[in-house]
Amino acid sequence: MKPIFQWRYALMLLLCYPLLIAHAAGGFDISEFSAHLDDDTYYLNADVDYRLTEAPLEALQNGVPLTFEVHVQLRRSGAWLWESDLFEVRLRYQLKYHALAELYQVIELASGSEQNFVTRDAALAALGKIRNIGLIKQDQLEPGQSYGLSIKSVLDIEALPLPLRPMAHLTPDWNLSSERKLWYLRP
Repeated sequence: MKPIFQWRYALMLLLCYPLLIAHAAGGFDISEFSAHLDDDTYYLNADVDYRLTEAPLEALQNGVPLTFEVHVQLRRSGAWLWESDLFEVRLRYQLKYHALAELYQVIELASGSEQNFVTRDAALAALGKIRNIGLIKQDQLEPGQSYGLSIKSVLDIEALPLPLRPMAHLTPDWNLSSERKLWYLRP
């Protein structure tokens, strides 16, 4: 190998190393996940631990809103691929930072409800608390049949401003999601 190529290779590794370290430190984790029955309706509760990497944090501090999507599905256990879901919803939330007010804002995009927080950690903790999402009436489920309730959370890159999307698709720092968690429900 020529010295110039060795130097370029070493420089490329040196520049990519912080990205790999930052990517390893971030990610989403669904720590608690359950469904409970109340007044003949099943409700979902979940806790998501959002750990953002450096690039999304920097974008947020510079006024770029971040959109998070929580995908919830309820299917019959052993359902064929072509069978439809009994319940499916994509909960979308947006996290904004208002520099002049020094406030973080969490917005539920479907309802437009807003919450304000003084710290980013408090905003991310509130964002991760998913409570009492109505799933399905008990009489719509067959007694004794098992149903799979799954949940996954992702950072929605497509919701970023257009000039930022190509970099977000190419940088692992932006590819943040949780693993799909599965919980079995048996009425």
